[in-house]
Amino acid sequence: MPKKTVFRSLSEQGILQKLVVSIMLMVIIPLLLIIYLLHTEAAALLQKDNVQWIMFLMVCSASCGYILSRKIVISILKLTKDAQSISQGNLSKRIKTSEKNEIDTLAQYFNQITSELEKNIEDLKESKKVMQNVLLRIGGAMASTEKIESILGLTIETLTSALNAHSGAIMLLEKDSLRVMVAHGIEQQRQESIKIKQGAGIIGWVAKEKKALNVSRAQQDRRFDVEVKMGFAHKSIICAPLMYKDKILGTISVHDKEADEEFMEDDLILLENLATQTAIAIENNRLNEDIERTYIETISALALAVEAKDPYSRGHSRRVSEYVSKLAEEFGLDKEAICLLQDAALLHDIGKIGIKDEILLKPGALNAEEKRQMHRHAIIGENILKPVRSLAKVAYLVRHHQEQINGKGYPDGLKEEEMSLALKILIVADAYDAMTSDRPYRKAMSKKEAERELKKYSGIYFDPGVAERFIKII
Repeated sequence: MPKKTVFRSLSEQGILQKLVVSIMLMVIIPLLLIIYLLHTEAAALLQKDNVQWIMFLMVCSASCGYILSRKIVISILKLTKDAQSISQGNLSKRIKTSEKNEIDTLAQYFNQITSELEKNIEDLKESKKVMQNVLLRIGGAMASTEKIESILGLTIETLTSALNAHSGAIMLLEKDSLRVMVAHGIEQQRQESIKIKQGAGIIGWVAKEKKALNVSRAQQDRRFDVEVKMGFAHKSIICAPLMYKDKILGTISVHDKEADEEFMEDDLILLENLATQTAIAIENNRLNEDIERTYIETISALALAVEAKDPYSRGHSRRVSEYVSKLAEEFGLDKEAICLLQDAALLHDIGKIGIKDEILLKPGALNAEEKRQMHRHAIIGENILKPVRSLAKVAYLVRHHQEQINGKGYPDGLKEEEMSLALKILIVADAYDAMTSDRPYRKAMSKKEAERELKKYSGIYFDPGVAERFIKII
């Protein structure tokens, strides 16, 4: 069957066809008419009417060609101007044309590219806001004095929320297995049961190969079976290694983007950046713990040196530690508070290492200057303990263990309402053992005498409630 010929109007023709018609109208047809005039008979040429009609046709042809060419050029110039406006940042601009040819097609492509570019820029701005929010919160946490677990817990919580994911975890490598250090969106009981061999699953693969990975569809990667079986990731996962120099410390991962969305390349870049900072924080914390451990051992040695220096106080710190432990239990304090009090009791007199022997061991009463020097031992003790972050609360108790609830103690003259229960307990326990121990300037009191002193100065030096309970359990 012969192909049916379809005729279209000139406005629907392409640029090339229009240019051909334009050239014909402006050049070829007038040229043919001139040739015709030159070859026709002279007599016919002289006929005025023929010349007029031929000239009229030449002008009309050239004019039509010019109008058609001008229309094409104007369309191209308008397209160029709109494209220039878009290139200068006016992404809301759209190219409009009445043409139905290549110019219209080109305009549509430009508009499509501009729309996609505008969307990508908006997505980029949103990603930038997310990243700034994540880094702001995590940066604030890093600058705090919180424990590393609290900082990393905030890190994974913020990251998981920012990426609109269901859960996330930071896992540390122990021997050849990964265990959860902190997590968000995973039940505590499940966290404790998660153990991934290095090389197994997505997370194990990342730990072994030391490369970040984005798996947006679990069913397309059989390695994902490990995480799915353990029940903390089901649909998708992004994971990055925690690297300190060339050493692998563990992994950081985020799982199951909400609303069946996929993790994007920007998400993985953010995760990798945070992985670097997290690894540095973990390694620095380990180094700090080693330093603190060494420092605490040194402090403990100093505490023993104080007792060796002052034979009258030998065993004093240990006994005070036993007293505060019993009294803290009587008040129902938790294990952490009891441990804090025990540490403070063992270290409360460590500042005496900075007091001269002639003052510390003087057999008689101290004069005003000697008392001032002796009072400095509380501040010296605090300064010895302050460099250790984990002993900050202990340092506070050491500084104030000579305060009195009437506000006449030292070094800061704290009053009852300014004292914690732990401090009130330490003050009573320390005073009781000091009264029942020999000193260079007096003999030890009996238990009954010390109890009478506690009652006598209850409400003046000692908290009445604490003194009363202490007398009951002693």
